[in-house]
Order: sequence, then C-alpha cells, then structure tokens
Amino acid sequence: MGRKRKRIVRTKPIPTLPTVFDCPICGTGKSVHIDVDRKINIAVIKCGKCKVQASRPIRPIEERVDVFGDWIDELLADENDNEDSAGSSAID
Repeated sequence: MGRKRKRIVRTKPIPTLPTVFDCPICGTGKSVHIDVDRKINIAVIKCGKCKVQASRPIRPIEERVDVFGDWIDELLADENDNEDSAGSSAID
C-alpha cells in the first residue's frame, strides 16, 4: 500500500510599492526619497543628487507612489506653461 502524498502549496510573493524613485530633473536613478508625515498630512520630496526639494499636502489615503506621480504631473504642467508663454511672446 502506498502512502498519501502531501500537496505542495506554492504562494506567490505579494508585490510591494516602490519607495525610492528616479529623479526627472537630473536623471539620476533611485535618488528621490519621499518622507510622509501623516500627523500633519504633508509629504516632502527630496533628491539626493541635485538637492531638489518640494513639499505638498496629501490626503490620508495617499502613498509615496501617489505623491511622486502628482509631483511629476506638476513638473510637466509647469514645463508646458513655460513653453506656452515663451511661444506666445515670440509670436507677438
């Protein structure tokens, strides 16, 4: 008679959200750190290479990835505004 074989249970690792990001200004990889202070609902974004620093208010549910994405969106919006103003003054 044979014995009953045990079933092998394989679990997939749970993916984690990144905590260190690439700097869009200087292009250095893994140099942007985000410090989140939940007590006063403010996140501070710092680049270790080019020393860029920004702070922004956050909602209680936001994570570091959300803060980084919003910061990137603000940088792109500012860049587009600068191009629009420079382009309109050249036309006039």
